[in-house]
Amino acid sequence: MVVAWVAVALGMAVVEVASVAFYAAFLAVGAIAAAVAALLGAGVIVQAVVFLIISIAGVALVRPAVVRRRRPRVVSGAQGMIGQTGVMVEPIEGRNDRGHVQVAGESWPAVSADGKPIAAESTVTVIEIQGATLVVRK
Repeated sequence: MVVAWVAVALGMAVVEVASVAFYAAFLAVGAIAAAVAALLGAGVIVQAVVFLIISIAGVALVRPAVVRRRRPRVVSGAQGMIGQTGVMVEPIEGRNDRGHVQVAGESWPAVSADGKPIAAESTVTVIEIQGATLVVRK
């Protein structure tokens, strides 16, 4: 029976690599645990129970925590602009004036964070977004 559990574990490992869904890995671990139980002389029912408990515990308890840690925080759209640098293509003349900044290949309306003028060709950093206008700092 040990050979059968090892074969199941190898099969689940192949399925995991092919699917990257992160479920079959826990079935493979459960099969290895069942193989160990078989090596220790446990009966088929005990082996099956060990397989089920380890597999279900892995999927239910371990998988969610690992997936949360692996998943990068993705910021997209306008919020993804915060922290990026750009170049002023149209200057900001003063506190209530708007210019345009080139960020990530796109031109966006921009205002100065501190109200000071920012010359064209200056490098700026996006610190905030107000509607469709970027708030930048030199």
